[in-house]
Formats: sequence, C-alpha cells, structure tokens
Amino acid sequence: MQLRHFQDIVLLTLLLFFKMASVCLTKETHLPKLILISMDGFRYNYLDQLPLDKITNFTYLIKNGVKAKFIKNVFPTVTYPNHMTIATGLYPESHGVVDNVFWDPYLEDKFDIANFRQNFESKWFDNGGEPIWVTNQKAGSRRDSGVIWWPTGVAEIKSYMPRVMPADEFNETDSDWTVRVDTLVKWLTNDKGNIRPINLGILHFSDPDLTAHKYGPDNADGTITDEVQQKIFKLDDTLGYLKQKLVESHLWKDMNLIVTADHGHTNLLSLKDGQINLDHYNIDPKLYTTVSGVHNVFSLEPTEGTGIDKLYRDLSAIPKIYVYRKCDKYMSRLHYCNNRRIMEFVLEAEEGHFIGNTNSLSLIKNISKGSHGYDQNKVPNMRPFFIGFGQAFKKGLVSEPFDSVDIYPLMCQILGIQPAPNNGSLDNVRHLLVQRLSSQADQFQLTIIIFVVVFAVLVCGLFFVGALRQHKHRNRKTTDLIVGLSPLLADDKEGEESNEELL
Repeated sequence: MQLRHFQDIVLLTLLLFFKMASVCLTKETHLPKLILISMDGFRYNYLDQLPLDKITNFTYLIKNGVKAKFIKNVFPTVTYPNHMTIATGLYPESHGVVDNVFWDPYLEDKFDIANFRQNFESKWFDNGGEPIWVTNQKAGSRRDSGVIWWPTGVAEIKSYMPRVMPADEFNETDSDWTVRVDTLVKWLTNDKGNIRPINLGILHFSDPDLTAHKYGPDNADGTITDEVQQKIFKLDDTLGYLKQKLVESHLWKDMNLIVTADHGHTNLLSLKDGQINLDHYNIDPKLYTTVSGVHNVFSLEPTEGTGIDKLYRDLSAIPKIYVYRKCDKYMSRLHYCNNRRIMEFVLEAEEGHFIGNTNSLSLIKNISKGSHGYDQNKVPNMRPFFIGFGQAFKKGLVSEPFDSVDIYPLMCQILGIQPAPNNGSLDNVRHLLVQRLSSQADQFQLTIIIFVVVFAVLVCGLFFVGALRQHKHRNRKTTDLIVGLSPLLADDKEGEESNEELL
C-alpha cells in the first residue's frame, strides 16, 4: 500500500467518524421537551369536587399520566417563595425569596410583590440558586428556555436570561391566557426560523388564586364557590387549547407536561372577626419594625434596645397565633432560618385569622374572603396539586405526596441535564417516570466516548496495518534489488576465481 493510499483511508475514516458523530449529535435537535405550568392557588382537592364533564382535559392528563395526592410546599405558603422553590429545588432560606414582601438589611431595601418593576431586578432573585431555565440553557448551545410571567422568572440570573414576553404585554385577565399559549407554542416551533426553538417552556396563570381571594374558595357547606369553579373550567379549556396547538404543531407526542401550583387556599373570617391586632395586646409598634402589613404570617424585627426575651413572652401570650424565634426548632425544621432576609420573630395566625396593627389594619377597607400563607402541616388546604403527563411519565399512577423541592430534580431528569445543587431528591419522584435509566445527557456523553475510543482504536489499527504494509513493501523492494543484483555479483565472483587461477 502506498502512503498516499493510506492517507486517503485515514481521511475517509475521519469523515466516517464525524458523520457518525453528527448522527449522534442530532439528538440535540430532538431534545426532550417540557412545559411547566403553574396555576396559582390551585388547591390539591379542587378537581376531586368538580363534575368530570367540565374538566375533561384535566381528566385526560390524569388518566394518561400521573397525579400526586398533594404536594408538600414550603413555608410561608405564598406565591413568590414557592415559585422560586419549584424552579430551583431550594428552600426559601437557600434561594432568598423568603416572602411576597420582605426586607433585605444588606441592600437596605424592601421587595414588594405589588412593585411590578422589581420583578426585573436581579438583586432579589440572583442569590446562588439556579432556576430550571438557567440549568437548561447552560446544558447545551441548542437548548433554550422561555418563561411567561412565572413569579421570579423575568430577571437575569447567573448572567442567563430566558426568552420572556415584553413587559407591556403583561395582562392578568383570563382573556390573555390563549395569547400566552400562542406565544409559548411559537417559541417551541420557531415559526420565524431566525432563532432556535425552545425545549423548555414555563407558563404561569394567576388563577384560581385571584378569584379565590375575592370570593373565597369554599361555600359554607364545603363545596367550591361558583366563581372558583368557573375559573377552573376556564383553565381546563386553556389546557385543551394548548393541546390543540401542540397537535397542530406536531409537538404533542413528544411533549412532557407538569401542571402544578404554588399553594392552596382557605376561607378567611371577616375583617372584624379574623383580625389579631398586636396593639390590643400591648405590643408597642416602637418595639419592632416590620414590612408585613396585614397577613396570616407576620414577621418583625425588634428595634435596638428592645428586650427580646420579654417581647417573646408578650407575643406568646397573644391568643390564636404561633410565635417562632429565628432558627428555633420549628423554624429550622421548616428550613426557614439561615437567611438575612428572615426576621427575628415570625408570627403565624390560626387558620382564618390574620395579623396586623392599628396602623396597617386601618388601611384595610375589606379583607379578602380567601387567603393562604399558613404552614401546610397545620392547614392542609395550603397544599397544591400536581399532574405529570407525557412520554417520560407513567400512565394512570396516583402517587403518594412528595416535596415541592423534588420537582426541580425531576425536571432535570426529564430534560436529561445535570441539576445544580438543590434540596430535593430524584429518588422521591423517580417512581413517576417510565424508565429509571441514566439521563439522556449521560447516555449521549457515553455514546460520544464510545465513538472516540472506537475511532482511536481504528486509527491505531490502520496505522499499524499501514506501517506493516510499508515495512513489507520495503522488504520486497530490498529483495527485488538483491535478486536483480545477483547476476552481477555472480560475474564478479567468477572474475575473482579466474584471477586466482592466473596467480
């Protein structure tokens, strides 16, 4: 074999290898797809109380997927901490979004859910935690994430920014829900062809939470209020619309869905009957600072010079509230401890009640009929629901409860990506999945490694064969040369013999 021919074989082998590798890499063009949907305030037992013919799309997902009996969410059971926990797999003390309203002593600034602008400020959310949309984007250049009005989801975190809707398109009415679905499907399909499609979509609906606040979640007989029912029926229609759009876009059979919520809901007592006014129990407002306003969970920090032990005793004497000290046994068990944004005292009202002082209560004209925030261990109605559907999930499974921190590692497994450090456990939710193999990312890396090893062995083998052929070729040339020179050598020998005779 000539050297030129050998080089051609090596080049051909390289081309074959890269062709095989490119075939493997096409997996990245068919990445696992996931849509995470939060229906704010959707209590774990709402669906059990509704007529099946009004919730056909929920029923379809449950019948062909998995449903948890309930989710054990984090304290306090309010919107922002729980949405950040679902996204990161971290407890509030770790991701730093400790309430809907909180004070940061380092920043010397207050975060307030009512301040829309603050949703876009990284300083409130970029505190070490890694949301799923960031983890997904970090895992590969072909991966992208889109987030539609997920609380805590529209600010840059770890220098990554998901695709988001423009701020001027924000609309809290249910007439906007189909617009949100259309936007998400457009991102998934890349209909304009100038940017890569997303493989992870994050979608938030503000109901039935808003409606349950206004009208209350339950009637006196324990049935769901008509207003909340109608919103759930509307959400069911929206799920059907999402399915229709995914089918039309040829995405349905490859899509995985997680439909869940941040918290549940319970009825509040009237403004007169439900309030716990700290001033009525000789708790002087000068003894503490707070940003809580009026709520079921009320945090306060003693002012300088205040006797903390005495304040604790005085607070503990107030009826219908639980009083916790920062990092006491109960707060530690709730993982609501190790963060500068958590104040020294956390007060939790009994179910139906709310806490404030004369100043804050005077600003309230009419209290909401429904609310949330209580510890889900004490008030089960705080627990949200969970449905998983798609090729990654088993069918017809009703699962025992698991923690909301477990949803993040579950999503990472579905997407085939390596999770960031988190407080959840894949082992707690692995039973929801069809297969218990290593992640697709691990399988992909293993395939590449196998290709590299095979290629290296093949190239080494070709070099060995080529070298051996070259060696044989040189030996053959040497032999032919010797054979060609043999007559001449023979003539020389005869000449030598003749000379000897003459001598």
